[in-house]
Amino acid sequence: MTEGWTVASSETTGAPESENSEDGEAWSFGYEWVTTCTVEAFVKRMQAMREGERDTEGGELPRPATAIRALHAFALKRPIDQLIESARYFDYRDAVNVLATAALCRNIRQAADLAIRQWDAERARGDDDRPRLTDGVVHDIACQRTVTDVAVFVRVCRRAGKRDLVERTMTVFTERGSGRTNLDKALLYIALRDEECAEEAAEFLRQALVAIAGEGLPRTSESVPKEFHDLAGALHHLSPAERILEEWVDAQLQLDDRVHETRRIIAQLIATRTDSHDTLVEHVGKWRTRHDIAEICGQLIKPPYSEKCAKIRKHAAARDTMEDLAEIVRIWYESDALTRTTRDLLADIVARGTAAHAGPRSPRELDRLDTALSNVNAPPECRRLLRIAAAVHTDGRSGAELVALLSKIERPRDRNRAAQTIAQRVAAHVLEHRDEADLFVDYVQGLRTAGRADAVYLACKELADPADPVRPPAGSGAVIAEIAAGLYDAGFDRDGWDLLERCLENEQRVTPEEVALVVERLRGAPRLETDDRLFLLRATVGRWSDARRREEAVTVLTEKGYEEEAREVIRSLR
Repeated sequence: MTEGWTVASSETTGAPESENSEDGEAWSFGYEWVTTCTVEAFVKRMQAMREGERDTEGGELPRPATAIRALHAFALKRPIDQLIESARYFDYRDAVNVLATAALCRNIRQAADLAIRQWDAERARGDDDRPRLTDGVVHDIACQRTVTDVAVFVRVCRRAGKRDLVERTMTVFTERGSGRTNLDKALLYIALRDEECAEEAAEFLRQALVAIAGEGLPRTSESVPKEFHDLAGALHHLSPAERILEEWVDAQLQLDDRVHETRRIIAQLIATRTDSHDTLVEHVGKWRTRHDIAEICGQLIKPPYSEKCAKIRKHAAARDTMEDLAEIVRIWYESDALTRTTRDLLADIVARGTAAHAGPRSPRELDRLDTALSNVNAPPECRRLLRIAAAVHTDGRSGAELVALLSKIERPRDRNRAAQTIAQRVAAHVLEHRDEADLFVDYVQGLRTAGRADAVYLACKELADPADPVRPPAGSGAVIAEIAAGLYDAGFDRDGWDLLERCLENEQRVTPEEVALVVERLRGAPRLETDDRLFLLRATVGRWSDARRREEAVTVLTEKGYEEEAREVIRSLR
């Protein structure tokens, strides 16, 4: 007699698929006896199959495969209560085989009933000194049943009050050796919520993330676990309209005993995400508390993750509530890991962070932030650094605003350094954007009105003779001439003259062509007398030490029709 055996599907509901299969004989054929004999008789017969009749001439040979099929039939045909009772009579390995087969091949609700009853039986017998058969059942269900089956199993166990079975199932599913992919984990999370197991779903996601996170951030980007990105991507694919990770983060951070662990997981997630727009970075920066931001950024502050920290910082800097910003600044400054980047945080706040397109914060907003820092008892150093950051941010500012913000810096040394930075940035800006020459004029005018002669000197020097050796953009001579003419028109003749003199005497930076552009603009400046204009050329270009460049300047001036100015340059040589 040939006894067929085929592997049953995990979706069978009590009998294997081979009952309707053309590839194998029905399980009911040849194995009816497993339903009628006693367990003791079954054990003896199965052992006889394995051992055969070696001592009898013409006896049967060992049939271990037939014994396996008999065990399989026993697991599928016997009622669940009989399986649990009979497990006591089997060898441990056979008991595991029977229960695992039943757990995999029966309907998932029957498998859950089997696990629950076996669990209760083992607890009732006090089998703490031997391996639990339930562990094998749970392992096979968690690792081999479909994700939807596992979700149903969890629901049934939850409703039966078997928290230990639920926790064991989720732990096995998330273990590295489970064979489950990150797609499986994302699927189970979604399925658990659908089975109205929201609490279990949240705990399952936590365990999955903890299993990936390990002890902390990897030391190098090459060792970053890609599982984080894989899991996050799978969750987004399955439910693109939701912000699953962000909502999970918010819920977990409400639990006091999970705060630090959750912050560590968030840092891991952010460190390993490669999305061009990372919604978790944005969420942390925009909505999480100052303590969350400080601890998460503190873990990301060092390379290769410092860029991620900067992105969170910019989102946080875009907040509108001054009291909120003040608290973030205070705890950032008080953090050992972050204190050295407080200047960067304040610079981002002044620039409005990720909302920089709206322009920098107004002087009035910055005054409110200054007051808020005092109200939250931030160290005085925070207010000092804020005033410096506010003053040196030149983009989008008028000349009057730059002067007003510079005047708020109390320490002379800080003010001088800020004035130098402002001079560099304003000079670079007006040379790059010729149509904004009035900005420089307004700035100098405001400085003169405020009595900041030292800042005027720095501004003019940086424009005409900067410390940066990089050659200015083409046409910068014409821009300087335009600014000088504006200073003359505003009544600041001395500053206009000094600016022109510095520009024209610097033969290494100004070209002969630019000398001609300067002359062209100055000819239209009504407050600059002709004699003064000619003397300026004689005292600057006429004294260039490079004879070749000087002669080139004369040639260019002559070709442009400025013979009078060319003669003044030549006259200086005589």
